[in-house]
Formats: sequence, C-alpha cells, structure tokens
Amino acid sequence: MKTIRKIQNILLINVVLIACNACTDPYALQSSNYQNYLVVEATLTNGLKKQEVKLTRTYRLEEREPSLEQNAIVKVLGDNGSVFLFEEENEKYVSIDEFEPLPNVAYRLEIETENGKKYISTEQILPSVSNLESIVAIRKTNDLGTDGVEIQANSFDPDNTSNFYRFTFEETYKVIVPYWSANNIRILPNNTIELYPRDGETKTCYSNEISKRIILENTSNSIEDRILNFPIHFVPQSNYKIANRYSIIVHQYIHNAISFEFYKTLKNLSDEGSSLSQVQPGLIPSNISCLQQPNEIVVGLFDIASISSERIFFNYEDIFPGTDPPGFLFECETLTFNSRDFNTLNFNNGFYAMKSYINSNQLIYYENTGATYKLVKLICGNCTYFSSNVIPPFWQ
Repeated sequence: MKTIRKIQNILLINVVLIACNACTDPYALQSSNYQNYLVVEATLTNGLKKQEVKLTRTYRLEEREPSLEQNAIVKVLGDNGSVFLFEEENEKYVSIDEFEPLPNVAYRLEIETENGKKYISTEQILPSVSNLESIVAIRKTNDLGTDGVEIQANSFDPDNTSNFYRFTFEETYKVIVPYWSANNIRILPNNTIELYPRDGETKTCYSNEISKRIILENTSNSIEDRILNFPIHFVPQSNYKIANRYSIIVHQYIHNAISFEFYKTLKNLSDEGSSLSQVQPGLIPSNISCLQQPNEIVVGLFDIASISSERIFFNYEDIFPGTDPPGFLFECETLTFNSRDFNTLNFNNGFYAMKSYINSNQLIYYENTGATYKLVKLICGNCTYFSSNVIPPFWQ
C-alpha cells in the first residue's frame, strides 16, 4: 500500500503528508520532533485467500526504510463470532487460514504489540461487489500536447451502490537490449581472448512498475453509477515501455464513504502545491486507536474493499501503426578495441584497455571482426542487469 509509505515519509518530519518537491520556499527538514507512531496497512478484499496486514513504525528523515513491528498479536474478528489469526511471514502478518469477508458482517482489527499496547479499529463491512467491465488503450494527445496512449477504465453498477472507486495498476513491458550477443568474452592468464556461450536468456526481459498515484472517482452525485472512459494512466509515445509489447492490469477497489474520504484527503495533501506550514500532524484521522492511550496517533486505517481486476496487452504498432518505436531505455554505443595493440600506454582502445574493461565487468562482448572487438555497456547488452528474464505467468 504505497499511499501509507507517503504518510510515513512525512511523519518523520512531524508532518502527515506533503509533496516535498512542490515546496517553493526553503525549509530546514529536521527530525528533532520525531515521534514513533504505529503504521497500519490493512485492507481486506473479497475472494477466498490469505489476507495480509503490514505493521511498521514511522522513521526519521535520515533513515531510509521503516522498521517492522515484530512479535505482535494480530487478529480480525467478525460480529458473527468468527476470529481469524495472523502470523508473521515475509515482513507481513498473513492470516493463518484463508477467508473472505462476508456481506453484512462487521469486522474489526485488533493488534497487541510486543510492549503490551493494544489497538482496535472501528467495525467495517464489505462494500458492494461490482466488476470492472473493461480496460481499453486509446491513442490520445494529452493537455500538454504530448502524443501517447491513454489507459481508460469502464465500470457500471446497475444497483447504484458502489459509488466510491479507487484504482491502482501494475505495468509489465518487454525489454529487448539493442546490442546483444550469444557469446561472452574473457581474457585468459596468458592474455588469450576466448569467446564462450552465455548462460540463460539475456536479450529479452520483462520489467514491472507499480502505480504511485492515488486515483479516485466518486459517482454518488451522478444519475447512474457508471464510469465511462475514465483515465487511469498515460504513457507518452516516446516512452520505451511501449516500444515492444506492453501489458497493464488495473485493480478497481470499491470503498465505503469513510475509507474513500481517507484516500481523498491523502490525495489532496499529496498534490503539488502543498507546503510544510499548511499540513499538521493528525490531519488524516485513522479508524484505529490505542486502548491505553486514546489520543496516540496511529497512521493508516483498517479497510474492507471489494476488488475487481482486468488486464490488457498491446504492441506498439497496434497503437501507432507506421511509426518508429521509441529508442532504448539507456544511451548505448559500441567501443572498439584493437586486440593486437599491446602498447601499455594505449589506455583508450588497445588490448590492455579492453582487458581492464572486461575484468572489471564494465563492458561486455558484442561482436568482432578479426582482431577488432566491439564491447558495450552491460545495460545495453544484457537485460538481466536491470530487469528479469523470467517470463511472467500471465504473459501472452
């Protein structure tokens, strides 16, 4: 839940949330007033599965990551008598048993930390379950005059009970390095050059990026509970993400009014233009409180949302037929070396320069013509240095 991380980053300077890059006046960021607050990321969703809760602590400005809240007792209780226990697993608390929030059952989250403090949430009920109808990719020019592809969502609830929508997405795109060779190169102790086959897939990889924006839509004041051609994401035509094959999965969450207001406030405070002096601690209330100290600030909320997802694929030529795809992610060029030039003073393109680059793993083999060898940067000839060569199970 990336939005909670935003709160953590700002609480460490005694502010709930701002967009630091949007500040127009210099401000000395300090953590002298740092408070150690519990951060709760807990959204249960429909579908029979193991539910997850993440507990961390706010952290100081000079720290990079939040500390995990370990050895806590975590459970979810329903007013129908159901109790679901959670256990620590991979830096999260995961329900021991699979379960699905039932309609018309009120659930609450209870947490007891290692120091004996007890936290309890307000009761939450599963909102209406409404399916995301479709995701489409449309060629479009945005307000800045940039040509690209816009990902749009369509949804409809004939019962008019969903109303409060939040969207997230995850992009996956194919990466093909421009200077690939099936061979690798090494210099033997006797200064002999040897080519040998590369192991594994190094030409084609798959990269992923997760949405960072808060995307909301409210249909409660509309005639019907319908979302039509709602913009989810825009990718410029010049972005390499869409140069080959691209996929995006969009998740639609239906929230209750209180949870939606939480995200709306969070979104407003994270928009450009916020300043340190305008935002104060506790401006985003949580629905979780400490039993021993009711005034203690708790970051985050316990939420139950219905979720529906859709995935689409497209190739560059599907959207931009007859045009050249965007260039590679990084600047790439080949460096040429004369392997017969053994002048130790030739630090540019002689044998010993090539040997140094290869042994230090700065350059890799691309091709050679006789004694002339061409090498490239790792990121231009081996995609596994910045991406994954594992084909995603959903890939088509």
